[in-house]
Amino acid sequence: MGLSDLSIKQPVFITMIMLALVVVGLLAFTQMPVDFFPDVSFPVVAVTTIYAGASPTEVQAQVSRPIEDAMVTIPGVEDVQSQSSESFSVVLVTFNLDRNAEQAAQDVRERIANVRSSLPEDIREPSVMRFDPAQLPVLSVAVAGQNGAAANDIRQVVVDDVLPRLQRIEGVADADVVGGKEREIQVFLEAAALKARRVAPQQVIQAIIAESVSIPGGNVQKGQENLLLRTPGNFEQVADLASLQIAGPTGIVRLADLAEVKDGSKEQVTYSRLDGQPAVVASIRKQSGSNTVRVADSVRAELAILERERPDLSFTIVRDQSTFVEESVNDAIFELLIGALMASLVVFIFFRDLRNTLVTVAGLPVIVIGTFAVMGALGLTLNIVSLLALALSVGLIIDDAIVVRENIFRHMERGESPKVAASRGTAEVALPVLAMTLTIVSVFLPIAFTGGLIGRFFRSFGLVVAVAVLISLFEAFTLAPMLSAYFFKQKSWTMCPTRTTRRAVSTPPSGGWTASITGCWA
Repeated sequence: MGLSDLSIKQPVFITMIMLALVVVGLLAFTQMPVDFFPDVSFPVVAVTTIYAGASPTEVQAQVSRPIEDAMVTIPGVEDVQSQSSESFSVVLVTFNLDRNAEQAAQDVRERIANVRSSLPEDIREPSVMRFDPAQLPVLSVAVAGQNGAAANDIRQVVVDDVLPRLQRIEGVADADVVGGKEREIQVFLEAAALKARRVAPQQVIQAIIAESVSIPGGNVQKGQENLLLRTPGNFEQVADLASLQIAGPTGIVRLADLAEVKDGSKEQVTYSRLDGQPAVVASIRKQSGSNTVRVADSVRAELAILERERPDLSFTIVRDQSTFVEESVNDAIFELLIGALMASLVVFIFFRDLRNTLVTVAGLPVIVIGTFAVMGALGLTLNIVSLLALALSVGLIIDDAIVVRENIFRHMERGESPKVAASRGTAEVALPVLAMTLTIVSVFLPIAFTGGLIGRFFRSFGLVVAVAVLISLFEAFTLAPMLSAYFFKQKSWTMCPTRTTRRAVSTPPSGGWTASITGCWA
């Protein structure tokens, strides 16, 4: 066989190829993202719209129904569902699994922009969110004050100082805060004052909205500089809002004459406590496809720096997804090593030769590490499914080498030299080994092309098994005969001191003949 003969004649060349495969595999293993499940995109997009003060019927008729009608015309949409409640609308758009999730979300945004003019003007801009399991928090950190500081004060500190530091970490997609009180300027209208001055509540709302808009003012040429003018409409102090002038039938009145304006906070619906003390919780989300364990380690390192810089705050990790992921991956790798050890033990029991066993299992780490190189090239991740496939493959990837080396060993027992035995033994079983390997590939590879959501999860399973078995076939035709040719001892054959004659007699119908074989193997 040409490939095995080349490996026997050029051992350095084959050794370099195997070494390169191991080096690339180790680099891919260190850089490969680690996660619990495969990175699967769900083409589900949610459109949420807030219509303050509207009843569920109004939300359904004026918001949910127009958005539904716009969504059903998008190519690839399988299902559209909506839920309308008081002041709130949610429209779920489900696409075919073949659709790219990011492109599907972009199509939804374009349709929302087309129908925006038909929606009520006083709604908040519809929010388009793509469902992605990778957006679940990797870490949740509770932040509390050392001296009993108020939760609302802690929240502002976390938003201003802590979150920007965490969001700049490589691999972090976003971080948000739950708990505490959010600042809100509140305007409490007085019915008697409105009635006395004959000002409608809607006039007050429109006046506040109109004064809160920043208006561009053109540009001014100053020497060689072109300065842009803009009229800011943001209120900097509560007193500025209280002195807002509103035109009414009885003349100009101030907002303070019609309402009570004060600096307050939003209605709190979420409470966070750490050991019974008020706290806020910062949730960190990783980027899709990034390494969960590496992102969590980077966040923990940054938190350690923040603890030294901010002794007035205490940081406690209350939820860490990376710990579970790391333990699961380590357990899977441990099971992989146990499987390799048990396979080597079985080979030794049947071969009853330590040298032959070591040469047989020498290609096992090369195959496993080489599989990591191909996994990295295919964009796969280290997860429970891919490692399960690799652990299952241990018993399959060693079969080719066992068949080849057993046949080589049989030729050497006949007295052939290791090089001749390696060449002839590999050539004799080349087609059976090839047929056996392709049979396994034909069984597991179609799993990678299974449709539906389950097929997406098990895509890495089929690919990993097929890749590992194909690499084992290459190893059986190259490394196996090369090691056998240079690391096996030649069996010695001598004549016995006392000749032993074994006579075999056969009598065919046409007549009889007698043959004798004299000799023995030392």
